[in-house]
Amino acid sequence: MIDEKIKSYSKVNVFFAVLFWFCVVFCVLMIFFFSQQPGEESSATSETILKYINTIFKGIFTEDIVRKIAHVLEFTLLSLFTYLAIYHTNKISVETSYSESRIKLMKSDNEMCIIFTTWFCILNAVIDEYHQLFISGRAGSIVDVGIDLIGVIILMLVFRLTFSLSLKIKGKTEVRYN
Repeated sequence: MIDEKIKSYSKVNVFFAVLFWFCVVFCVLMIFFFSQQPGEESSATSETILKYINTIFKGIFTEDIVRKIAHVLEFTLLSLFTYLAIYHTNKISVETSYSESRIKLMKSDNEMCIIFTTWFCILNAVIDEYHQLFISGRAGSIVDVGIDLIGVIILMLVFRLTFSLSLKIKGKTEVRYN
């Protein structure tokens, strides 16, 4: 019986699920590390990055713009890895996938991955800004939560459009649950 259970699992999806969950944890820790820096240290990091970027782009960026771009990029990366981790976790076994769930709150597997990823990233953005309230020289900001979510929302829209277009090109339709 155990051998049958093991055979029903996709080793490839187990590998990718573990890999991408590891990347998710790494991104969350990276975000925490940058938020843990006191205000002066964070500004020094931003200035170093700003000098490097402005040597390439001829001085068109300010520290504030670099900080906002960093917010968007780190949460885009987090959402990428989170989506892929959820997707591969869902595909590990037919028996444990969302398609076999008795209660379906979302209408498709893709929709489930997008919604769970978005909620996970929103939660991380809020916790990140709350965490900064307790760091010397830093302040939490609801505006920064919104900036963090720009990258998440854009990437989730790209995933949704790519998924829909790939199905259309293949002449298939999305499996929808009632």
